[in-house]
Amino acid sequence: MILSDNARGALLLSGAMTIFVANDAAMKLAAQNIPMIQALAVRGVLATALFFLIAWRSGAFAKISTLRDPKMMLRTVAEVVGSMLFMLSLAHIPLATAAALNQAVPLLTIPFAMLLLGEKVGWRRIAALLAGFAGVMLILKPSPAGIDPWLLASFVSAWVFALRDSITRMLSAHIPTVLVTLLMSGSMMIVGVIGTVATGWTPMTADSWGLVAIATLAVAVGYTLQVAAFRVGELSLVGGFRYSGLIGSALAGWLLWDYLPDTLTWVGMALIVVSGIYALHRSRVRAGRAT
Repeated sequence: MILSDNARGALLLSGAMTIFVANDAAMKLAAQNIPMIQALAVRGVLATALFFLIAWRSGAFAKISTLRDPKMMLRTVAEVVGSMLFMLSLAHIPLATAAALNQAVPLLTIPFAMLLLGEKVGWRRIAALLAGFAGVMLILKPSPAGIDPWLLASFVSAWVFALRDSITRMLSAHIPTVLVTLLMSGSMMIVGVIGTVATGWTPMTADSWGLVAIATLAVAVGYTLQVAAFRVGELSLVGGFRYSGLIGSALAGWLLWDYLPDTLTWVGMALIVVSGIYALHRSRVRAGRAT
């Protein structure tokens, strides 16, 4: 049976999201024995070495001058800040909850698309954004006592990732993907190493090394599959399958930490997913009218 491009894209993206769950779970497990900033530093060193090798073997360094684009620097800063906020919060909140808040990214790109790209957004997509935001509030559970700061940090990371994705759409297509990834991993390595030097090194067991190595491979494979998915399929159709990662996150949380989200969190997740898929659908309808 020959699969269509969209079907292949859906399978690739579902695989990527599942593998990203493996990265998050491995890093959360590693952070039980070593500081998360140290785990990020070690993963950064391993990932940078891996992506450097890939870039060298593929001849991507011939286009290294393309990284001088100021937007590339802004994207890298957003990537590093968002990743740091997400991973540091992941050490303190359930995996499924962190993943659910991160799934708001496609919705949060809507205001950035209006401000940075001059994109016209109709009332239906605005309504989807508001519904998704309501889902986020159900997960954050604000009260007179305030909001859990680690939950808030995870949600802020989603905003930063939305900014990153919006900037990515403004980048030249001539910039090799592997160089974008190499710059990101190298920057994460530098920040992680500085943080580790400031806080001190914690001796690592073989299990900790193994978990960080698994996370490194998961990031490399997951990112490759994600890029491939969007290159063979339509964003508006394939993009909805990014939410498949929520299933893996909930399952991993239950198997590894015996945790399942409460009712309000499940409802919040459902609102985010439905709103995100509807927003993608409206983007496709609008694109169809423009052609």
